[in-house]
Amino acid sequence: MTSGWGNNFQSLSSRKPADTVAQVQEVVAQTGSMRGLLAAGLHRSYGDSALNSGGTLVALTGLNQIEIDRPSRIAILGAGATIRDLEVAALAQSLFPPVVPGTGYVTIGGAVAADIHGKSHHRTGAFSQCLRRIKLLLSSGAIADYSPTDIEFWATVGGLGLTGIILEVEMELREVSSNSVTVLEKRVKNLDEMIALLDQSDSDFEHTVAWIDLSGDYRGRGVVSLGNYGDSSPHASSQMKGRAPSTRGLSLPTLGGMNFITPLTVRAFNEFWYRKPLKDGAASIVKYMHPLDGVNNWNNVYGRSGFLQYQFVIDLGKEEIFAKLFAGLRALKAASFLGVLKKFGEQSNSPLSFPRRGWTLTLDYSVTVPGLEKFLREFDEELAAAGGRIYLIKDSRLDPGLISAMYPRINEWRSTRNLMDPKGLWQSDQARRLQLC
Repeated sequence: MTSGWGNNFQSLSSRKPADTVAQVQEVVAQTGSMRGLLAAGLHRSYGDSALNSGGTLVALTGLNQIEIDRPSRIAILGAGATIRDLEVAALAQSLFPPVVPGTGYVTIGGAVAADIHGKSHHRTGAFSQCLRRIKLLLSSGAIADYSPTDIEFWATVGGLGLTGIILEVEMELREVSSNSVTVLEKRVKNLDEMIALLDQSDSDFEHTVAWIDLSGDYRGRGVVSLGNYGDSSPHASSQMKGRAPSTRGLSLPTLGGMNFITPLTVRAFNEFWYRKPLKDGAASIVKYMHPLDGVNNWNNVYGRSGFLQYQFVIDLGKEEIFAKLFAGLRALKAASFLGVLKKFGEQSNSPLSFPRRGWTLTLDYSVTVPGLEKFLREFDEELAAAGGRIYLIKDSRLDPGLISAMYPRINEWRSTRNLMDPKGLWQSDQARRLQLC
């Protein structure tokens, strides 16, 4: 059985490992299931976008080659290499990926399929902005190279693995002079203060993000974290230069399938996190970028039933929707210990890429919260009416009727996808649930 990171779905499929391009081609050639085939990495997507019940998953973690040309700062990467692998290899040459997500345990193929974003989106955009080429295996068995001048490139970016199997990418890296980030954290008392501080910090900081306390009175108090690469601070650079990033983390047991996330435990944790000493100085670049990776399987705290992650983006100037959300969650006593607010920059040219200019809020909730699903369905409607959208790579419950409103270029994507996959080979549980294909 396979599940997403949220553990709220269980899927039974045939899993085929492939360590070479030839082996991937062989799996594709032999797949005859009506439920099709889907590339798989480390299953860090939260819902059902990386599941294919009754079909085939081709595991690509063996395609993990990393080649870096230092003079040009160009990396050629196998789809199964992880962001963490790339960071380690790049830092050894004083380079770093311009865009990284909140976890390093995402494969490069998954990063493309989700068009991931990070704390730097207001400056760098999404992952696709540093890509120069995608090598893709089509359902015909042919291998094609696509660049940003091709519509197939943009259909594949953010395309949830439904245009073909990503085999390799070529991307640009950026210069860094240390393994550090210079971090400044500030407490804020409410959401208005948080939004104002994030807004005014864009021009001075490459990385901006805020942890928001959604428990207690739901005022939106929290901690804003601002960071620049260590090369902006010579003192920080000299402190951290040469340290190899640790790849170890604590492992959390399954805890007997119990759910330890309750309003009481969340409120206690959030009080502690709000009062913790604030950072002001050099911090490890890897720990700063991936704070949750310190605990390898933190998703186990939600117990056997699992959890859902709810992430949306709303235009600047429509912040009043947060008050509606907070009021509903407060009435349900639905407390989240992982609430993250971030300001996005410009969107990419991908029809299914999630980030676009506006505010994005991310929340985690146990699926056992009474009334939560009904409330979120109602909020989805308000969000869509206000021009907002849900991040599909995190979704596990959206009504398919809202897709066109949230992603108005969906038919453009479907048209390109159908040209790339006339057989309808590439499938997933999410694609069937949302009627994407």
